[in-house]
Amino acid sequence: MFVARRAVGQLIATGGVSGRLAIHVSAVCPKGHSKWQNIKATKGKNDMLKSRQTNYLVKKVKTVVKKGGFDLKLNKDLAAVQLEFKQNGLSLDAFNNALKRLKEKPEQTYYFDIIGPSGSLFIIETETDSKNRVSNTIQKYMNKAGGFRIAQDSIKNRFEEKGVVSTDIKVKDKELTLEQMEEIAIELDCEEVTKTEEEEGAKFELVCEPANLSKIESKLSAQGFTIEDARVELRALHPIPLGGADSERVEKFYELLQEDESVVNIFDNIESED
Repeated sequence: MFVARRAVGQLIATGGVSGRLAIHVSAVCPKGHSKWQNIKATKGKNDMLKSRQTNYLVKKVKTVVKKGGFDLKLNKDLAAVQLEFKQNGLSLDAFNNALKRLKEKPEQTYYFDIIGPSGSLFIIETETDSKNRVSNTIQKYMNKAGGFRIAQDSIKNRFEEKGVVSTDIKVKDKELTLEQMEEIAIELDCEEVTKTEEEEGAKFELVCEPANLSKIESKLSAQGFTIEDARVELRALHPIPLGGADSERVEKFYELLQEDESVVNIFDNIESED
């Protein structure tokens, strides 16, 4: 994995060019990411790309419905999301089912702060119509994995929020290099650019301040990028190493969580492994 990272506010003045934001390239994983965060991706590996795009658009459905309601004629944003499903060759069943679930069983977002082995920390984001049910289920997962407990106090101050946009590396059938994407990232005032190789192909990941997420997503779409996901992540301020039996416990915990449809995101403080 190659990461292009910019220190916020850093300026360079070389070759007669001043005031340009500097992006540095290194072969490390992004801060706050761990291999465990990739375990979730094992769900539905077949047709992974379409699955990711569907999940991304379903999240947009939830957002625009909260703002403008269910009527496609009155809610132009909802109609636009429906059009995105069609343009990406995705089944409208997912769109219609998402609307049906929102009408019949409105879901709310709940977070669970968990302490794991060797000082590992986890914040689990869930969407459910029953907090008690998902709470009991997560407790069962912790018991099965062993070494996990609910934190008595919030651990969110151990993390920082970052906006993350994932895109295809091609624009209008032309594949961009990391260097070309760096130039775009500078113009968009991003903090990091990552090029990752995954089973379904390479992608770019841009990191920004959460307040800029929507603007950057819109500008990339306008330039012809295929947006695979746009989200706010929690990234650990001080990642820790984990190995041996504790790694096995965490892996078991993630494997249990990935099978639960109520689990939307999992954030941890486990140090990345190159």
